[in-house]
Amino acid sequence: MALMGHAQLLEMDAPAAPMPCPARASGRESLLDRLEASDHRSSTAATIAASLHITSVRAQLRLRSLSGIFARLRRSKNAVRNWRHAPDEALAIVAAFAASARVLRSHDQCLPRSLALAHAFIRAGLAADLLLAVRLRPFAAHCWVEHDGLIANDRAAHVDSYQPILIL
Repeated sequence: MALMGHAQLLEMDAPAAPMPCPARASGRESLLDRLEASDHRSSTAATIAASLHITSVRAQLRLRSLSGIFARLRRSKNAVRNWRHAPDEALAIVAAFAASARVLRSHDQCLPRSLALAHAFIRAGLAADLLLAVRLRPFAAHCWVEHDGLIANDRAAHVDSYQPILIL
């Protein structure tokens, strides 16, 4: 009961078993590749907004439980009734987050950056999945965002070495 009170264990209404994550195809395309191939650049305002959102998520990760942060992401996704298909808008969001890497440290920051990006997509009404993944040799954990089957904030060559264990 003490663990449930601290949100370390969750009480379920019915028996539940973890569902396996679906297999992902290798060699997928990244929105970062499309961004480089385009002439799209992020505005200063959009880059600052992305940077502020990442900073906010970093603070939330220090102050709130991970399960609470994931629950908030699920609630945000469930609140969207009609997902929009807007490739140019998705590319603009990716450009702002990519440009923020010049302002904010991005190395070893995949979780806050991915959470912030997923929320940015969802706020815009664009579908986003947050993937948490691991690899065994050498052990490492990583996460990224996918939008319409495209990797949004990483490269296919990098994420292909990871096996997703949770998709939000």
